[in-house]
Amino acid sequence: MKKILFILLVAISFVSCSGNDDDSTPQQNNPVTTQYFHPPAWIQGSWKVGNTSYYKFTNDDFIYVMNGTSYKAILTQTAASNQTAKVDEIINDTDYNFTITAGTSGGTYKFHKINSTQIQWNNITLDKE
Repeated sequence: MKKILFILLVAISFVSCSGNDDDSTPQQNNPVTTQYFHPPAWIQGSWKVGNTSYYKFTNDDFIYVMNGTSYKAILTQTAASNQTAKVDEIINDTDYNFTITAGTSGGTYKFHKINSTQIQWNNITLDKE
């Protein structure tokens, strides 16, 4: 009986102990990427009034060309500082409307498709570049 108890104790010891308690393997923390913008294909590209470029839409960003502001970059920085960073979008075949919230700041944008080369924003017609 003592032999069985001894064997059982040894067996439990092997099961409950790992071979290496050294956890020196560095953990890799992959950054979390969030896609804030989902512009429809019809609005992607650069838009201007006359000879002045105003906005550029990529597949995941909204850029104010006049000063080079990438709203994706602003939202990413805002989120990195543990503040609210989000975009609420309404998308359909003729409208792309969104509200940006970056910390305590925000803004609402409404774009309406007139045709494949023109959109309307705040009663201003923008032409595709």
